[in-house]
Amino acid sequence: MSDSRQRAVSSLKWSSVSQATRVGTQLFGVLILARLLPSADFGLVAMAATVTGFAGLFRDFGTAAAIVQKADPSPKLLDSIFWLNVAFGAGLALTLYSLAPLIALAFAEPQLKVILWVLLLTFPIASLGAVHQALLEKASHFRPLAIIESAAAFCGLGGAVLAAWAGWGVFSLVIQTILAAFLTTTGLWIASKWRPSLRWDAGEIRSVMGFSGNLVGFNVFNYLIRNVDNLLVGRYLGASDLGYYSMAYRLMLWPLQNIASVVGRAFFPIFSTIQTDQSRLAGAYVRATAATTLITAPLMLGFFVLREPFIALTLGDHWQKVAEVLAWLVPVGLLQSIGTSVGTLYLATGRTDVMFKWVIASGLLVIPAFAIGLQWGIAGVAAAYAVSSLLLFYPGLAVPFRLVKLPVKDVLLRLMPSILTAAAMAGIVLFFAALWPVNVSNELYRLIVLIVLGIVAYGSLSLFTQPALLKDIVRAILNR
Repeated sequence: MSDSRQRAVSSLKWSSVSQATRVGTQLFGVLILARLLPSADFGLVAMAATVTGFAGLFRDFGTAAAIVQKADPSPKLLDSIFWLNVAFGAGLALTLYSLAPLIALAFAEPQLKVILWVLLLTFPIASLGAVHQALLEKASHFRPLAIIESAAAFCGLGGAVLAAWAGWGVFSLVIQTILAAFLTTTGLWIASKWRPSLRWDAGEIRSVMGFSGNLVGFNVFNYLIRNVDNLLVGRYLGASDLGYYSMAYRLMLWPLQNIASVVGRAFFPIFSTIQTDQSRLAGAYVRATAATTLITAPLMLGFFVLREPFIALTLGDHWQKVAEVLAWLVPVGLLQSIGTSVGTLYLATGRTDVMFKWVIASGLLVIPAFAIGLQWGIAGVAAAYAVSSLLLFYPGLAVPFRLVKLPVKDVLLRLMPSILTAAAMAGIVLFFAALWPVNVSNELYRLIVLIVLGIVAYGSLSLFTQPALLKDIVRAILNR
């Protein structure tokens, strides 16, 4: 196996381990802490998270990605970015400190002020390790990163449980975040050999400001597009409809976010090293996307046909409106799964300016579509999202593909076997689901059997429709 393919496989493996551990720890933590803390404590932290989440978009001003993308960052640049990050971390902390009373007043929750004051410590703590993490990712050293992030997640959860048992209330959840951030930064300093020097070069900073500034602009505008539908639904349709819509959105987006974060994080450094070789970069991107679609296509289409029994069993019959919304959002998830890694092309080629312009252009279609869809309730908003996503699908691929001279039709033809095989699997599951009526006594058993049937059907069909891709993946896993 070539060195680049070995790096890709190792990066994917350890990125997956890290992501799975963090997600598992979060879910396990909710199960434990929900028995020790009232729901109001989780609500307060969720309010604080909306503020810190938005502020986090500016934490390193895109400089960490600039380090990974740059072919050979100079020592002066690394030192300058380190001190810039320290300044940004301190600046965000001071800004949140001054705004916390107003934010608490806006939410009508006085305790939120103190929670934000404690949580703001995460910004200067995280800024101290941003360059170290970027250098480890640039070198594709994801094994130590996975160990650090997994250990920090476990220790953070342990600290939260102990604090909750000791009666610390909502600050148990706050301690979990701060402890994880502190241990992550400490681990990054131990794992990375790089140490900052006390020097600053404004010219070096200016050399990456175009890349990082456009990246921050993209993140902010993308954040707006991702949340404007929730704002509109909550404002005009009410909290109840927002609950249904946001639950459906989270169910659709949760697997895609985890897959996209793993794929993007693993392949961005590798794509950056071959950014000057367009044909090689295009080929690597197609192979990565084909492997991703092999997983996401059956996941989305299988979820589509089993959404109603899944919702009834996991959430209850009173959540059936979620299934109606998912009928529109799951196709959106399928489209997004195909284009989930186009961001790595923008980043690897250094064209965050094009990425920023594209998200603005797409927002001019998506945001008015949400407003129009409101007239038909939450299903109308979801339908508007589906229609606008379909209209943006082809240009959303064509724009970044042009950067590496990659024809859209070539990629779609490469992905078509996975999509058609997944569609056939969905048809088989739907057929047997129609033959097998639902009743309370067999609800769980029926869902499990249909899921297993879908997995077996997709795997069996794939042996005939895409044997070369399966063989390539198996060889990669076995490092051959």
